[in-house]
Amino acid sequence: MSPECDDCGQEFTTLSRLRLHDCPGGQRSEATDDPTTDELPTDTTDESAGSPASDSGLDRQELDRQELEREHPDVVGDLPDLIDDARAGDLSAISRAIAEYERVLTTVSRGDAPGGDDLHHDLLFAYYEPLADGLDAAAETGGWEILLEFADAYDPHEQNEFPEVGHVIANAIGRSVIRTRRSEGVDAIPADALAFLGAIPEYVDEFHVAYEESYTYGWGIDHPDHSVADHPLALAQDEPLFVKVTLNTAFYVDQHAALDVFETLVTDEAISGTHTRFGREIDRTELYFQAVADLETEQLLGPHAPPYWDEDDDLPRVVDVDPDVKQRIQDLALETGVADSVSADWSLRDLDSSLLSGILDEMSDSRDGS
Repeated sequence: MSPECDDCGQEFTTLSRLRLHDCPGGQRSEATDDPTTDELPTDTTDESAGSPASDSGLDRQELDRQELEREHPDVVGDLPDLIDDARAGDLSAISRAIAEYERVLTTVSRGDAPGGDDLHHDLLFAYYEPLADGLDAAAETGGWEILLEFADAYDPHEQNEFPEVGHVIANAIGRSVIRTRRSEGVDAIPADALAFLGAIPEYVDEFHVAYEESYTYGWGIDHPDHSVADHPLALAQDEPLFVKVTLNTAFYVDQHAALDVFETLVTDEAISGTHTRFGREIDRTELYFQAVADLETEQLLGPHAPPYWDEDDDLPRVVDVDPDVKQRIQDLALETGVADSVSADWSLRDLDSSLLSGILDEMSDSRDGS
């Protein structure tokens, strides 16, 4: 079924053309884009029906979303009517809901609705998980074609900015990247899916909600048609956090391919300067050594997985590091001066002298003494 505009009824061959068309029926959106404070109800709760908070069958996020919808009905638009079907994976509903979500977030972010940054934050997280779940459900039924159509429709390169709803699309793409890698191998991951994830740090900083979604990019290491290896190298100076977490994830997935990237990173003399981590300045080369420090440590999180995804419990938490890989990392630590010497019981965790390693040491000592 061709995508169709709800306002003007025009049909389009692609979701991208639907999203970008100049709709003559946009008066409805314009009318809801500029609510005044007086138009917003102060309390629409029907006391005779009981307080929503008393419904133990609803989780906290659901209750928060319902409160937003009661307090800002003119801002949320059609989202309350679409969200249940969208979350269930209905493709028509998810397409319309994501478009409406974008309109709502854009309206608030440009100041055309009361509430400012706080309301934008609340709206973003109120619909983040259900829309990501819904798009993922649609993709599990319809395959990669669905996700690639959304990636094309919301391509940041086409509009020269990251879309307001890009975090939802990246989340669903990330889930499918991991599933595909584990079930079919890296060759089965579409290159365009990795390109969408890899573009995120080019457009937003590490404090943006979508930045965390970009780390799933590491699952594409050694892809035949999209060089996940080259991208971290290109961003090593400007986006050290992306590079570190992506590289860490890549080691969990394919330690030998990741080692090649790692060696190039830590021996590149053009990479210099420091990065602030846990309140202290750390040399970038040392930071990249920390990307391998947790591979043998069960206490930490393991490879990156998208937020809200319940299948991440099945992912490995510890890597059985090849002795040759470990030896090469140790040699590089000595060659670069990150380690002055190594003891007989040297481990990868010795590469991270940060507060986090201290915490892990305390946890280990506590268990030993109990």
